[in-house]
Amino acid sequence: MGLLDTSEWATYTEEEPNALAVGEVPCFMERAGEMYPQHYAMLALGLATGRRPSELRPLRRKGPEADVLWAEGVLLVRRSETMGEVRETTKTGRRLRIPLPSDLIEILRDHAAALPQGPMQDSDLLFPSTTGGYRAGSSLDKPIAEIAEGAKIKKHLTARFMRRTFQDLSRTARVHDFVVRAISGHATAVMQERYSSVAGEEVRASLAKVISLAGLARASGVKAESAIGREDHHKSGYAGGYAAGKSSTA
Repeated sequence: MGLLDTSEWATYTEEEPNALAVGEVPCFMERAGEMYPQHYAMLALGLATGRRPSELRPLRRKGPEADVLWAEGVLLVRRSETMGEVRETTKTGRRLRIPLPSDLIEILRDHAAALPQGPMQDSDLLFPSTTGGYRAGSSLDKPIAEIAEGAKIKKHLTARFMRRTFQDLSRTARVHDFVVRAISGHATAVMQERYSSVAGEEVRASLAKVISLAGLARASGVKAESAIGREDHHKSGYAGGYAAGKSSTA
């Protein structure tokens, strides 16, 4: 039996690029904040940094080996997770230190503070499942599909759309190619990487451009809320979302 002919097979096409157009991102994220606030921060971080879903799931927000360094405003990407199995390295074998702009750090802070009391709040993970463990690989499938429908986007999107969309956002924001590779972990220009370095402030400033272009913001109404209003918002937006079956987590 001969080998199957795959010459006409295209993983991504013009019609189905598994990526949002730059102009579609703000509307998508606005709907995400309205429909699935419990997933907003994960989507925002994925879009802003081009992270793979397998790198987002094992991120730790606290504990002796936290991957979010809150005081420094830095994200450490050094693990990957598939079906509950964690590897102490990324897919490419690279460990990344990514300085985050303040707006993105605040999105993550709001998310962490809004996690419901119990297993989710007790977990060290930044994006825990309802039981405090790792989210299922399919946890974003239903939310992404329903958010896209709510935003009147007809493309089929998987969770990997975040990584692909990040490249387009960065290019439109005119972020230097080397900075993009330093953030995404795609270091294909070996000599350039060997003789170049990206300053933390350059990375932070570049990501700030991406965030501004994408229209990412802290969950709607958070900035204007009082402490009491903030608590009510979290209960209704997060705990309510989980209770209503809006989370497809394991």
